[in-house]
Amino acid sequence: MLAVAVLTAGVFIWTSSHYRQANTSPDTYVDAGGHLHVLGIVLGESSLRQAEVILQSKAEVALYIYPQGHAKAGLKLEAFFPSIADHTKVILQLDVDRARLLAMEKHAARPHQAQNGVLRMDIGPEDLADVYAATVGELTMIPSLDVTAGNLQARFGAPDRVLKLGDGQMEYRYAAIGLRAILGRETLPTLNFSNPPMPR
Repeated sequence: MLAVAVLTAGVFIWTSSHYRQANTSPDTYVDAGGHLHVLGIVLGESSLRQAEVILQSKAEVALYIYPQGHAKAGLKLEAFFPSIADHTKVILQLDVDRARLLAMEKHAARPHQAQNGVLRMDIGPEDLADVYAATVGELTMIPSLDVTAGNLQARFGAPDRVLKLGDGQMEYRYAAIGLRAILGRETLPTLNFSNPPMPR
C-alpha cells in the first residue's frame, strides 16, 4: 500500500517541482513508444490483471452501454476501483474490439439501467479471462482532494485549451500527456488520461 500511496500522492501534490514540461515527471510521462504512464500503469500495454497488482486493489468490471449524446456513447468495457490508497476513485476503460464486446454482451447478465440512462451488465464467467488480459486504453481519476485550475497549472503548466461546458463546468486539455480535466463547483473533479497522438 505504501508504494501506491506514494504514486497517488505524486499525482495529487500539485506543485511545480513535481512536474517537468519535457514529460519527464516520474509518475506521469510519455515513453519513447508513445505510451502514457500514469500511477505505474502503461496505457496501451498494461493489462487489467497487472493494473490490479499495481494499484493493490480489486476492480469491479462491467459492460456499459452509454446513450447517444453521452460523451462515451456506445458499448464500453470498464473496470472501476472504488478506492485506492488516498480514497481516489479510478476507472479504466479496456481496449477490446467491437466484435468481442458484442460477444461479451450476449453472455452478460441482465442489464441494470441507471437514472442517467446508462445500462450496466455484469460480465459472464466465460469472458473473465479475456477481460483480465485486456489492455488499459484510458484511465480516469476522481480525486478525493479538491482540484482547481490553479492546481492544474502548478502541476502541469498552462493548458493547451480551455473549454466552457454546461452546468458551470470547465475542461482543461493538456495534449502532450493526453489529459482532459473537468472541474466544476457542483461536481467532483475528473482527470481523464489517454495516449496522446503520435507525431507525424
